[in-house]
Amino acid sequence: MLHCNPIVTNPGVDSGAMNLFDTPAGFDDPIGMWLGCHRRIEKQLSTLAKLPGHLADKGVDAEASNAAQAILRYFEKSAPHHHGDEDRDIFPLLEKRITDPRDLERFRALRKQLEAEHERMAAVWARLRKPLQGIAEGLPKSLDPAEVAAFREIYASHIPAEDGSIPDLARRYFTAADLESLGRSMADRRGVEFPV
Repeated sequence: MLHCNPIVTNPGVDSGAMNLFDTPAGFDDPIGMWLGCHRRIEKQLSTLAKLPGHLADKGVDAEASNAAQAILRYFEKSAPHHHGDEDRDIFPLLEKRITDPRDLERFRALRKQLEAEHERMAAVWARLRKPLQGIAEGLPKSLDPAEVAAFREIYASHIPAEDGSIPDLARRYFTAADLESLGRSMADRRGVEFPV
């Protein structure tokens, strides 16, 4: 199975009814929401990893088209919002708020690495996008497994680097007002109301 219910305990196994404790964070918890985006990216990458083999075995069938549509939807809309959250809000705000010189030096090096990875992701995505669009439309297209692997490899180091540093820095250096401002900016970027 290529595309699964978004609430999954094991890949390919529908977990049934939603557990209320699995409710994603909202804009009033911007760092929690940002971390939740990483989990959704990982799910889309898992689907993308299965797609070349599925295409080789079954061709462009309805399941492949649906999977390609979901991958495109995520990486064309949600992922750019996520990177905007980082590049326009989280990273610049951390740069302003970090007061410890060692923390600031480490953060600046991490930020440079992460922003370079964003550029690499965009370049690889540009090569994956066109065949995925064809598959989404039901056209007989294939995906280059090496390009899929390259895209996944960038995220394989990128997400752990962010998860391992950014939440702790945010916890230590962001004020409640910073978090509210961040949440409002994230909501605005997506064209939704901030919860009152």
